[in-house]
Amino acid sequence: MDFSVDRLNAMDHETTSEFQKIFKIANVSCRSDFTDTALMKLNKNPLIKIINSLMNLVEKNTELCKSAAVKIDVMKSEKIADQKLIIEVQQGQMNSVQETVKSEMKSWTDVVKKNTAQRPSGKPLTQNSIKQAVRTVNEETKRSKNLMIYGCHESDKEADFELNKAVKEILKGTDVFPVPLACEVYRIGRKEPGKNRPVKVELACASEVDSVLMRARNLRESKVFKHVYLGPDRTKEEQLAHSKLVKEMKQMIQKDSNKHYFIRDRKICSADKSLSSQMPQSS
Repeated sequence: MDFSVDRLNAMDHETTSEFQKIFKIANVSCRSDFTDTALMKLNKNPLIKIINSLMNLVEKNTELCKSAAVKIDVMKSEKIADQKLIIEVQQGQMNSVQETVKSEMKSWTDVVKKNTAQRPSGKPLTQNSIKQAVRTVNEETKRSKNLMIYGCHESDKEADFELNKAVKEILKGTDVFPVPLACEVYRIGRKEPGKNRPVKVELACASEVDSVLMRARNLRESKVFKHVYLGPDRTKEEQLAHSKLVKEMKQMIQKDSNKHYFIRDRKICSADKSLSSQMPQSS
């Protein structure tokens, strides 16, 4: 007999019914009247019926209790197994968090060392210098998630939804897959008549920015966006350095137009024009 709530209810109903039959045999109406005196008045045959009925109920209830005990043991074992599994999962999560924290701490330590190693020798490492190094890292991390768009047409009364739609189309035009969703889109700089201000696009992560930049050259095949240029979010110092590289690259193109020149990792690179279609846009 497998224990269940339905079987327990059925047994309760059966027990109540049997007691009603016993009370009827003993000529009593309730449990309080079922006394020794009432039983002494009965003949042998009614007493035998009452005893058999009670023995049958005891056997059935005993079996039900045994089944309940087995069910409880199974549930206890399952509960213990679940608790062990939860502990193992939590331990795994804790280990993962600890490894992540160790990795991040190591990365931050390396960055701080890198940013403070450039300090003039003899100057002690202070709390302010560490804060400055950390601030620099935070800014670099934030900029790594930003994409700059140059040459995107700007109307006189441009609405936010129009700019968002244009950015979405530009991202599609790079043939990147999946097309990243922009977290925030806005123009920077002061508005001037006849000029298109740059657009800053904040993406979810740096890898999405890299994927878009790697495919930015595909915009040259677009009739609508062939004059649109994509680039990373640079600091003022990086912008000056990049402008200098662009100027040098233009001079190199004038001297040798048989090669395709592009900027990668802050260096001027070149390749045969036959392979230029495979080269990423300068960034």
